[in-house]
Amino acid sequence: MQFLKRTPLAWLQVTHQPVKMAVAIAGICFSNLLMFFQLGLMDGLYNSQRRPIELLQSDLMMVSSKYVNLSSLARFQRSRLYQVLGVRGVKYVSPLRIGRSRWLNPDTRKTYDIYVYGINPVYPSFKISEVINNSSRLNQLRKALFDRSSKAQYGNVAGTIARDGTFFTEMNGHKVDVIDTFAMGATFAADANLITGDSTFLYLFPDQKPGEIQMGLIGVEPGTSPESIKAEMRTFLREDVQVLTKKELADLELKYWRKNSSVGFIFSLGVVVGFVVGAIIVYQILYGDVTASLAQYATLKAMGYTDGFVISIVVKQSAILAFIGFFPGLGLSVVLYHVLARATNLAIYLSMFNACLVLVLTFIMCVGSGTLATRKLVELDPADVF
Repeated sequence: MQFLKRTPLAWLQVTHQPVKMAVAIAGICFSNLLMFFQLGLMDGLYNSQRRPIELLQSDLMMVSSKYVNLSSLARFQRSRLYQVLGVRGVKYVSPLRIGRSRWLNPDTRKTYDIYVYGINPVYPSFKISEVINNSSRLNQLRKALFDRSSKAQYGNVAGTIARDGTFFTEMNGHKVDVIDTFAMGATFAADANLITGDSTFLYLFPDQKPGEIQMGLIGVEPGTSPESIKAEMRTFLREDVQVLTKKELADLELKYWRKNSSVGFIFSLGVVVGFVVGAIIVYQILYGDVTASLAQYATLKAMGYTDGFVISIVVKQSAILAFIGFFPGLGLSVVLYHVLARATNLAIYLSMFNACLVLVLTFIMCVGSGTLATRKLVELDPADVF
């Protein structure tokens, strides 16, 4: 109760000049927006790398022992995949072929890179409703599904299908009929994606051998541990292949791009810039406030209040500003993420971890700046002021 009777000096110092308070909050908000922007883009790029793997309809994945990431396209013998059908608990296996081709925009006559996934329509390889619904049609030669999240340079595929029922194009000189669209999104390796049946895939890539695949999907019986099945497979599979869980494969993908791309460094540097900008703004405002109120602080020290009490007023000011300034920045970041997600087709969303991280950085930024701004108060002698 004694605490509640105290005069809220820090709050009064913050609010007695509304214009200065608004400037401080705007600076903190801008700093938060910079940090959220950098973290959101970085996570969006990394999340987009995981998305093709997370959409796979399987519990375990078999890949070549030379596998590095989805763009490496390392092949192995399809017979290795069918070996695991003898393991108790394995429900089905399904080969997945992956290749890179050139997509022709029939309107501009320009070609662009596109990733092609060749699936076994009997066991749809992706947890995508359009793939499952069109499984019988994908058995037909030259039929394909196009990723509607691809960039506009590939043509108005979705609009043409909605109007005409199909979209005709060419890939490496081979005709393709796109019968529907799905959503997957761009990655570092691909700006667009196409899903076909395995017969169409071999039609588009005549140089690839039917007995070789890039990935094998393994489904297990309900109630069966994928880890135990994976351990059993290791006892008889040759060293030319490896079996991974979906999480292990996704982690391997992210590890590759974090190590071999500068995305993490660039966006982390952007977070640091946002932090420094906010710290400078808060420091300038609090330092100016301390300078303007030296007489009042000197009076408090003359009355017997300790340096710690006087300094705590400024530190509390900075904490109040951090708390008030964080939430407008958070709200604007949610809007910014929505705009970025629609503009880039990346998996950008606000995570609880990033929100807590920026909140902690904001408090460190503000309280640290406030502490630096109190240096004058430690050296302040009331006799010098009066």
